[in-house]
Amino acid sequence: MKKIIAIIRNEKVEETKSNLEKIGVTGVTYLYVTGKGLRDGMVPSRFLGSEYHPYGGRHQLRQLDDAPVSADPVCLPAEKEREPGFRPQRMLVIVANDSDVRPIIATLIATNYTGHHGDGAIFVCPMISAIRVRNGEQGDSALV
Repeated sequence: MKKIIAIIRNEKVEETKSNLEKIGVTGVTYLYVTGKGLRDGMVPSRFLGSEYHPYGGRHQLRQLDDAPVSADPVCLPAEKEREPGFRPQRMLVIVANDSDVRPIIATLIATNYTGHHGDGAIFVCPMISAIRVRNGEQGDSALV
């Protein structure tokens, strides 16, 4: 039994859900997270200082410099476009039988690969046991 932790882009969540369901994966936990990796979590500067709502979208968006606030994000000066920070992402947690790990990882990679920084990361950890609270089932039988 393994625990698969995947960090993916927010915009890939629905496609990932759909593709995991196609291969029979139904037990997935999705979490809203922020983080930064090797590239220091490059985010558009217009999002710095804004708060990310945990259920998607932004609120309290404000401009950080003296430039006029514009509804058109393309109007920001190019030198202000990217600054280091934490990017909003999703974390998926899947507990699976050993035989299901390779197809799940293959699906996660195929769905989330763009070839650009920020495609995400996948971690595979050993699991000692799983226990279903409702009836006390343990081990692999608790996963189905």
